[in-house]
Amino acid sequence: MNYLRLFRKTFALELSSEMAYKTNFFIKSFSLITADLIGPLVILLIYSSSFGVPGWSFEQFLLFQGTLIFVMGLSHFLIIMFPVQVIDSVREGTFDKTLIKPYNPLLYLSFTSVDLEGLAEVLAGLFLIIYSFIKLNLILFSLSTLLYIFLILLGFIFLYAAFILMSSVAFLFIKSFGLFDLFFKVMDVARYPINIYQGVMRFLFTFMIPIGIVSFYPASVLIRGLDLLTIVKIIIPIAIFLIFSIWMWNRAIKNYTSAGG
Repeated sequence: MNYLRLFRKTFALELSSEMAYKTNFFIKSFSLITADLIGPLVILLIYSSSFGVPGWSFEQFLLFQGTLIFVMGLSHFLIIMFPVQVIDSVREGTFDKTLIKPYNPLLYLSFTSVDLEGLAEVLAGLFLIIYSFIKLNLILFSLSTLLYIFLILLGFIFLYAAFILMSSVAFLFIKSFGLFDLFFKVMDVARYPINIYQGVMRFLFTFMIPIGIVSFYPASVLIRGLDLLTIVKIIIPIAIFLIFSIWMWNRAIKNYTSAGG
């Protein structure tokens, strides 16, 4: 409950800060929504002039894109400031402020990393998902929808684990924004269905760097269905990745020296 209070207070402070310059906030939000909707517009052009992505109808691929935007937006809204705060404070030697608080540092940062700009992406993704549900005649209250929500949650957990891992590197090398940029370059792979890749690449993006959980598998469970064994195979690498990230955080934080860099 204490961490939920922290989240509410952080959210309220962020909202007050953004509302001090309302016009700027709404312009930024409009820009993010517009940028996220450019992708679907490009998809529309592709499907109107070609056969599109093999194995995916326009509405199905729109669901795929909407899921990606929603999950990335959720991470932007709730946790993207996590590694930014850690990297900056470690570099400046001010991470002590977090350590002296009566909270677990990892949980404290997890619940105080709100960025309201991410809400625009969440809304854009949600709009595309709802539109796709209607066009594809998908049943809202069904086992497939429950599994879809569960896999979206797994996608969020994967991104959270990745942010923890990137933050951990800051304790070892002081400044690790390069790794942050590299991660989002790799995440560009998630903009395309994993089934277009074959062999080693498909295995890599499913089990080693499970990017497919961010958009491909949630959309697939609604469109084609996934058997229980496949879902278990998806859960295992995410769980291992999260455990490793937390272990790495606990090991790396011991190297913090307050010296900055």
